[in-house]
Amino acid sequence: MPPLGHCYWALAPYSPRPPFRLYGEGMAPKDVGSAEPFVDAARKGMSEFVVLTPVKARPVLVITQVLPEYDEVLALRLRRFEKLSSDAVRRQVRENNDPALFHLPPQRFPGLPVENAAIVTSLLRLPVEALDRRKSLGALDENELRSLHERVVRAHGLKLDMLILERAQALIAKAQQKP
Repeated sequence: MPPLGHCYWALAPYSPRPPFRLYGEGMAPKDVGSAEPFVDAARKGMSEFVVLTPVKARPVLVITQVLPEYDEVLALRLRRFEKLSSDAVRRQVRENNDPALFHLPPQRFPGLPVENAAIVTSLLRLPVEALDRRKSLGALDENELRSLHERVVRAHGLKLDMLILERAQALIAKAQQKP
């Protein structure tokens, strides 16, 4: 089963944040407050580092097909409704009036123990092996996925003007070819 539009349990890392703790052989750990020492090391030829970062087993909503070369997907973290601040906020999310949260109807996501929404701004790039694909927790239909993709584009301010223009020109050309 392709992962696009499905919710799965995954092992999702937290984004590394300073201070970073460096470990050198035979040395005590050293806290580093920014990315600059890593950039300086990369300029000297050390372009790859091993980073220890916390991870969490959590349900995620996959929003892309498997991306080639690295076998990764883009996914969104979820927010449980019980963590939303009020009934009014929960109602707003259910009515799809919250640009930051995309409602996941419980009847479509029976594998989730409680009602959830996808956090539109929480893009995670995950190796497909980090997903437990033995069982889908639920899935979006094609229209829901299209709507979610549009929200992701708006939330991140992605500039799609030229893609839209090219698509419109291709549709016009196709329409003009019909007798």
